[in-house]
Amino acid sequence: MLLGPLWCAAQVGTWKSPPAITILGAEHDARIPLVHEAVEFWNAAFADAGTPFRLGSVRVVAGQIPSSDLRTLSGQIVGIGKPVPMPESVAAAPGNLIVALSDDDFVSFAARWPASGKALAAIKSHRAWPFTLPNVARNVVAHEIGHAIGLRHNDDPAMLMCGRPAPCRPDVFESSTPRMFPLTARDREALLRLYPR
Repeated sequence: MLLGPLWCAAQVGTWKSPPAITILGAEHDARIPLVHEAVEFWNAAFADAGTPFRLGSVRVVAGQIPSSDLRTLSGQIVGIGKPVPMPESVAAAPGNLIVALSDDDFVSFAARWPASGKALAAIKSHRAWPFTLPNVARNVVAHEIGHAIGLRHNDDPAMLMCGRPAPCRPDVFESSTPRMFPLTARDREALLRLYPR
């Protein structure tokens, strides 16, 4: 199972101001702290790249994007990357960057709708392989948020943004030590290009 979608040029856009982040999921979902870690990771990456841009505030809202919407979007985006209409369930969710923590099984993905100021990072069930492996969920969450801020895949399996068409697989994130996989020099350059000083 590959990590994420090809990033579609029609969906690429940068945030003009810090996006408010909404975590949609169950109140005690074990992945909620991982989303907070990922936001801290990306804000540190912005700082290291020399850009003043930061992700905005994070809030948790009990609720779900319907599984049918997530499966449909995953099927339309993963490996294809074509533009897709925003589902009503995403439009109705508060915030700009919605991190949907699902209990369903699909390929995790990210989608952007720049004209509407919305993005969705959809994360599959943490009770299914490979999310049952230590350290995997943390990096998949960070990977999908990376797409939501505008980064594309690379082909280095030792790096966070590795993905299609390279044969990068999320099980390489397995580690007995909790850690984020690093960014490439190109990823850091892209952050500064997307969000200049």
